[in-house]
Amino acid sequence: MHIETTYRCTSDPGCVFCYNPLRGVPFNETKMDKIIQSIYDSWVPHVYLIGGEPSLLGVGKLNQYINLLARRSSITIVTNGLIYLQGLSRRLACIGIPIHGNKTTHERHTRFPGGYDKTIENIRQYIQDGFDVRCIPVLTAWNYDQVYEVIKLASQLGMESVFVDRYEDGGLGSQMSNVLKPSLEQFQIALGQMIKARDDFGMPVGFGTAIPFCLDPRLITENMHSDCGAGITFAAVNPDGDVRVCNQSIKVYGNVLLKPIEAIWQSKELQEFRDLSWVTEPCRSCPVLSECLCGCKVDCSQACGFCVDYAVRGLNSPPNPLRKIRRRALPITFPKPYRRLMVDNYTILNTFHRIPYLITRYQAIRIDETATEIIRFLISSGQCAEEILVGRFSEEVEEPEFRSFVSKLIEIGAVREVVT
Repeated sequence: MHIETTYRCTSDPGCVFCYNPLRGVPFNETKMDKIIQSIYDSWVPHVYLIGGEPSLLGVGKLNQYINLLARRSSITIVTNGLIYLQGLSRRLACIGIPIHGNKTTHERHTRFPGGYDKTIENIRQYIQDGFDVRCIPVLTAWNYDQVYEVIKLASQLGMESVFVDRYEDGGLGSQMSNVLKPSLEQFQIALGQMIKARDDFGMPVGFGTAIPFCLDPRLITENMHSDCGAGITFAAVNPDGDVRVCNQSIKVYGNVLLKPIEAIWQSKELQEFRDLSWVTEPCRSCPVLSECLCGCKVDCSQACGFCVDYAVRGLNSPPNPLRKIRRRALPITFPKPYRRLMVDNYTILNTFHRIPYLITRYQAIRIDETATEIIRFLISSGQCAEEILVGRFSEEVEEPEFRSFVSKLIEIGAVREVVT
């Protein structure tokens, strides 16, 4: 869930690609307090506090929201990094800050002279404070050939990962579509730089926005594909409480100040989006439609409510047709010695919904009844020897399967192995 805490921003006229047309609207604290409470009451697994610019709320108000929501959700703040929030709550899972290229290119995108140096300085400070800081550049026709250097800088700074958001048409930013939208060739150059930088610097690199799987075979072979969860696993709430499938979308499906998000989520109106009846070629007949989901499905330049991604729209067939996607399996091996385990600070068990979820810093995973009991026991223990766990659940799970499950928990960051 993305919560647009305010549409106010530190920059005017703002980033050249930004969709936000309401920077002059003041922050409504009373209304946002109620929105935050509503999302807390609904046990949403992952919450992003975005803007506008959320740092304008001040560290006190942000900490109030973080400390409440973090009891039930993993919390990320997305900021331009121009304001350093001293004393930010340590319950915050991640801070997303963009670096769009070198200084000249970055400030060409942000239209904020001098902002690059301030952003880099604050990234360093947040990392020194112990936060996970993710680099979230927007890929455009202006910076596609600087992606490798952005990732190199992010690695040198000690950032946690780099997730690239490809430019999408939205709001005010759509007025610059003809010069910002990367061509297929430019996208493929950027992808090549992402793969090389990932391998050279050994840090997580991927896309933060949906990309049609067929744009380049390397999206699959290099495990760089990214689908769109809009309206399926993801939604956005604006400062008035209106719910849309994505912060780029303008269509409203309900309001969390009037109805809980889980009720809106089950509404008939959303089925018109989820049933994919609106999908056109070349996606309609694609065998991986249910996995790729057409790339980005929201484009304000189109009269219809939803559409296939601009990179494939109007084509008769996919650029690189696919038949089947092979997903990377989590490890099933385990060491011979038993391990001592510690639950990660951001691990949460969510049993509020019909299907229980294991929430980690960066993931939400559906789990069964047995896994739920194992996670509950681990969380209550804090630290636990693996052999004790094996004995505790020996009647439910055979030891090799159980220890394999523990390896998977370590892989996804739900627990850590304590080295003695």
